[in-house]
Amino acid sequence: MHTQKVNTAAPESAEQWGKKTALRTDGFVRNLKSCHPFDVIRADVVLARMEKQASRGCGLHYEIYESRLLGMALDYLTALPLKDRPVFIGAAAKYGYTLTLAEEQRAQDACDALMSELAEDY
Repeated sequence: MHTQKVNTAAPESAEQWGKKTALRTDGFVRNLKSCHPFDVIRADVVLARMEKQASRGCGLHYEIYESRLLGMALDYLTALPLKDRPVFIGAAAKYGYTLTLAEEQRAQDACDALMSELAEDY
C-alpha cells in the first residue's frame, strides 16, 4: 500500500454543495415553479412569460399591462433568494422595466385612473 501524499489540482473545501452565497452572474435565477431547490431558469425567459401573461386580458391598454407586469415581477423578485435578485433586476432593466415600489405605485395609479375613465365611458 502506498502512503504518499497526493496533491490534487482542485483546492479542497469544507463547504457543502449548494451552500454558496456568491451572487449569480450567469443570467439564471432559481425557478420558483419547480419543486427542486436547485432548478434554475433564465431571468429573461421568466420576464417574457410574465409579459405574455400580462398581455392577456389587458384590452390593449398599456397602463393595465404595465401594472400587471410590474406586480408579477415584484412578487417574483421578493420570492427569489437574495443572490438571484440582482440578475432578475438586471434582466428587467434590459427589457426597460425598473423594479421598484415607487414605479409599481406609479403604474398602479395610472391603471386606476384609466379604469375610472373607462367606467365613466361605459
